[in-house]
Amino acid sequence: MAVKDISDVQVLKAYEEYRANNSKEFPHEILMRQTGQPEKVCYKAMERAYKRDLIAYGISPRTGWLTEKGKQLLKEPHE
Repeated sequence: MAVKDISDVQVLKAYEEYRANNSKEFPHEILMRQTGQPEKVCYKAMERAYKRDLIAYGISPRTGWLTEKGKQLLKEPHE
């Protein structure tokens, strides 16, 4: 159980799913479901993405969105 087990791309895709589908799950819940990691680890991964300017948010990272830098990262090829 470590933040390193959740990639920035996984975090960005969780936000994308949350926004695109009017998901009933928040990004951290999507990450928990997809990675099997606990809530606090998923939040730490989201905070890491925020510090890297990949996501932005107002009051809470639960309702954040992708920055231009985050959108660009998702466009790049990934394994």
